[in-house]
Amino acid sequence: MEEKDVLKNKTKFAEGESEQPAEEKPKRKSKAQVEMQKLVEENEKLQNYALRMKADMENMKKRNENIAKDMYNDGKYDTVTTFLPVVDNLERALSLEMPDGIKDGLEKVRKQIETIFERLNIKEIESLGKVFDPNMHNALMQVDDEENSGKCVQVYEKGYRIGDKILRHASVVVAK
Repeated sequence: MEEKDVLKNKTKFAEGESEQPAEEKPKRKSKAQVEMQKLVEENEKLQNYALRMKADMENMKKRNENIAKDMYNDGKYDTVTTFLPVVDNLERALSLEMPDGIKDGLEKVRKQIETIFERLNIKEIESLGKVFDPNMHNALMQVDDEENSGKCVQVYEKGYRIGDKILRHASVVVAK
């Protein structure tokens, strides 16, 4: 049998084959390596999922904070707009003739209202002598006055705003 093996080797050398084996086939991964690769991939997926969930929670928290802030501002807006006619009536009462004691009491109430408005960042819309702005003013009528053309010459009802949001437009008479 040994002679046959020697003959096979001689024919291999003659055909150009060497004794060393041809390129080795890539080794197959063992079951443990395959399982480890699956676990690593699943871990990466779960980490990405956790990051997305964390970002979603942060976004939801910001969204809820904005909703709460908007609800607070809407409540403030509704309360103040309901209260504005009372402020108007107080100012009308102060323009009337009355005993000094009553007028002093009403003046103190007006000052308290001004303090509350300052704390709530409520500002009166300046109108008298200002150029008519349809975003802030409501024109009730026009009068002929060439000197003050386009300006508010009389205020019937004061306007108010909170920051950039208009609570009530000022009702004015505009010169043409």
